[in-house]
Amino acid sequence: MIFSTVYKIPSFVLDKLHVLSSLLKERKTEYEAFAGKLENKELKRTVLTLAQETNQYSIELSSQLETMGGRPGTVTETADGIDADKIMVSEEKDILKSCELSEQKMITAYRNILNEPFLHENLRSLIRSQLNGLTFAFVQLKLLNTSFHR
Repeated sequence: MIFSTVYKIPSFVLDKLHVLSSLLKERKTEYEAFAGKLENKELKRTVLTLAQETNQYSIELSSQLETMGGRPGTVTETADGIDADKIMVSEEKDILKSCELSEQKMITAYRNILNEPFLHENLRSLIRSQLNGLTFAFVQLKLLNTSFHR
């Protein structure tokens, strides 16, 4: 019988992946709260799509962490406390600005992981694919916002 060798990833890389997964989960909850405050139906749907995408990516990373020996099950602990009533941002332009700041944080976190030389190629491919998906989702949000304000 042939067994594949287990790829040992350094613990500091696992920690970075865990932080990214937690960040994505937090943003998902934040985007859902933002969408609840938006009046424009198209913007609301786009922000909810962004929330769904960040949730999917968080779950994918959490699963990868678990298979690599990381901390399973701890990703969802951090983000469940955000309530839509506690979000102080309520105007459309402020919500979009906050989404832009979140985009910068997430892109920085993704690039930080992609710069790791110890990242296995399959995991690097997953991270790159997620980064491209998020970038595309944020471009859609920006284009939709621009089309409304012209």
